[in-house]
Amino acid sequence: MLSLLVILIIIFLSIQVFPVAVGIKVEGKPGKAVILVVVLSMVQVVTYWLGLVLGDTFMHLMDDFRGTIFFIGFLLIGIRMLMETFNIRKGERTYSIDSIGHVALASLAQGMNTFLVGLLFYYIFFDEQATLILLFVLTVIVAIVGIALKPGKLTLAFASLLYAIGGLIMLISAVYISFFIL
Repeated sequence: MLSLLVILIIIFLSIQVFPVAVGIKVEGKPGKAVILVVVLSMVQVVTYWLGLVLGDTFMHLMDDFRGTIFFIGFLLIGIRMLMETFNIRKGERTYSIDSIGHVALASLAQGMNTFLVGLLFYYIFFDEQATLILLFVLTVIVAIVGIALKPGKLTLAFASLLYAIGGLIMLISAVYISFFIL
């Protein structure tokens, strides 16, 4: 069950790039699209990796409170994702961007949840390299799909639904892992 939750968490972390990717304009520029997909994916992977490294560095200081820290952390991530669903649905979280710097900045803003998950994953034993690869592959796929889709009501509703499911997965993970695993 824990492995399934870790995989689901990684899947829904990769979906965070979808609202950013929907707003990217690359009509007739396949080279630019490839670069932007790589930027979106690498920012997510690097923020996750930084979270893993920093978690290994100092999260041991809070080992006595690991259940509480994990619960509060994932609870806040889940609530934040659920709150974002309303903004995405209204189109406030899609960005009309076309430069690499703007894409990187928007992706970094979306990557804060990924960073926090990396920090909190210190308390769970799993294959870090496999999750890094899975996050990269899934983020590339989600970014390609997001760039291919045009921003519209249906696309925004779909992105909002994915964020809502992701938020619920984070809340379920907070309860299950904090109370039954840690």
